[in-house]
This record gives sequence, structure tokens and C-alpha cells, in this order.
Amino acid sequence: MKLMHSCKRVAELLSQSLDEPLGWIDRMRLRMHLSMCGNCRNVEQQILGMETLTRDLFSADAPLDDDALAAGNGSASPARPGT
Repeated sequence: MKLMHSCKRVAELLSQSLDEPLGWIDRMRLRMHLSMCGNCRNVEQQILGMETLTRDLFSADAPLDDDALAAGNGSASPARPGT
């Protein structure tokens, strides 16, 4: 039995953990690997950042177009043809 996961397996587990809970052995090996591998910690931060951005993008309060962003009020205005 391998004590540590490879970087490739860690990336897979980080992605998988967004969709479903990991088993305790995988969580332990993942944390052990992340404690020693700066590159994988960077990947973890990137994945978590993308998850946050995606969640914010598709939240009910997210503006739907550039006009709403420019207005700064957080509500979407109807799209105008030709703009």
C-alpha cells in the first residue's frame, strides 16, 4: 500500500472532492501530500478559486450583462439590440 499519492492522483482527488466527499484514507493521504508539495498546494488554491468564481457567477444575485455591471446595482437590465 502506497503511503503517498502522486501529484496526478492529488489533482484528481482535489477535483473529485468538489463533487463528493472523499474517504478518510484519501483525505489523509491528500493532506499529507499537500503538506509537502507546494505545486499541488498551488493547484488546490487554483481549483478552489475557480469553484468560488463559478459559484459566484451562477448565483441568483449575479448580474447577467455588462450594463448591470457598469450600473453597479447588481440587477440585470434587459439586453438591448445592437449594443
